[in-house]
Amino acid sequence: MTVRGRLSVTDFEAFLKLPENAHKRFELHHGAIHEMSPSSELPTVLAMRLAILLGSYVYSAGLGILTGADSGFALTPNDVLSPDVAFIRAERLTGIRRRGFFQIAPDLAVEVVSPSDSIPTVQRKAARYLALGVREVWIIYPDEQTADIYCASSVPDRLEVQQIAADGVLTSDLLPDFRLPLQQLFALGTPILDNSEDS
Repeated sequence: MTVRGRLSVTDFEAFLKLPENAHKRFELHHGAIHEMSPSSELPTVLAMRLAILLGSYVYSAGLGILTGADSGFALTPNDVLSPDVAFIRAERLTGIRRRGFFQIAPDLAVEVVSPSDSIPTVQRKAARYLALGVREVWIIYPDEQTADIYCASSVPDRLEVQQIAADGVLTSDLLPDFRLPLQQLFALGTPILDNSEDS
């Protein structure tokens, strides 16, 4: 669902407080409200697993903080985006407020593609993150068990996209010495089923 109109972050906060919106997730894109569908089993499990694996590294090294899919980043007066997982470096934090959206862009934003997602839409969202100050975006593709790493290019209006194959490794200049083989991310300890196999 999309609510038309050029809304501000303040308008969006008021909208979220309406009783009928209490248990729903939304983002604000260019002043328009977008309702986020609940995620399917596999993308949710992968996002949590990635947060745990990444969080173990980030917190043990004191590098910063991670957020989950219910976080909100007010990236412009008309944009509030919610990555599935995000990382903010410690040196950019002055504290954690009890209320309100983050007022800075995360250094790293991660999106795990759901069956209800349009892949071009997710890829456009990655470009939007970069345009709004995010330094790096990871897109995880559960069906293919692959990933893309998006970074801003030195060429204006261009993006650098590194495709990580199923036997490849996630790394980042933002995270020295961090290495996550995609096979480890997808090693869930239980089979990944097609819909025809569940009961």
